[in-house]
Amino acid sequence: MNRKLYETPGDFLRENRDFLRENEAVCQLNLGNCITHAQEKCRPGLLFGRYEEAGAMCLLFGDTAPWNICLNAPVGMEASIQAAADLARYLKQENIAVNGVTARKDLADAFMEAYGGEFKLWGAMDVMVLREVIDPPKAPGRMRKATLADRDFVLNGVCGFLKDIHDEDTKPEDHEERWLPRIENGQIYLWERPDGELVSMAGVVRPMECGAAVAAVYTLPAHRGQGYCQNTVAALCKEKLAEGKDYCTLFVEKKNPISNRVYKKIGFEIVENCYEYKLSK
Repeated sequence: MNRKLYETPGDFLRENRDFLRENEAVCQLNLGNCITHAQEKCRPGLLFGRYEEAGAMCLLFGDTAPWNICLNAPVGMEASIQAAADLARYLKQENIAVNGVTARKDLADAFMEAYGGEFKLWGAMDVMVLREVIDPPKAPGRMRKATLADRDFVLNGVCGFLKDIHDEDTKPEDHEERWLPRIENGQIYLWERPDGELVSMAGVVRPMECGAAVAAVYTLPAHRGQGYCQNTVAALCKEKLAEGKDYCTLFVEKKNPISNRVYKKIGFEIVENCYEYKLSK
């Protein structure tokens, strides 16, 4: 089994383009980080590489601190499990710290067992893909893009989303650096009731060639169960497909089967699992 480290994320992207493109939704975290840092030199904290067995790729990995190391691999290859374990041992040997691991369950388990230490489950998710929208029952109001005048609603929505998903307490100002540019770039979509009240939001994040990555889907608690989430996401996906994207994708928590059913009703299907573990310091 051979391990290869790349000089730049761009080199990683070029050599593995076919697999990454064919599995773009599953590989979207590595892809997004790779595109963002394409021209930088790899180093501890910015590490991209692959494993090969008998000339065939069996594991891709990317580590972009402070995010988790992300693992992607073909399904059904025993060599992929062995490669995940070998990568963990290599990182320990070279004293390259990681903050956690995000991967398909079998890869994550092999990595954690070989790495040692205490890992805490942060998120158990399904990767879902939609290629054609099934129209939901119409909710009152309309979807529109956020403007900076909506910043308070968006930043508070991000806080609410993280509280729902990870039980993480954050403040609106914690998210200004990442989310205000997304508002300015037209990446945040809101559902506005006929009386002008904002009730739901969703964002398009992460650069992708073929798909649109949907995230931070959040509805105010008092307005849940009324179709606002479905309508927001369906309208957003329709717009992205009309713009030429092949599909839309999102992550949904396994512990929230209601959301899973909501997304399935508008056309999303599960394509793979994704588990996120944080390493206790």
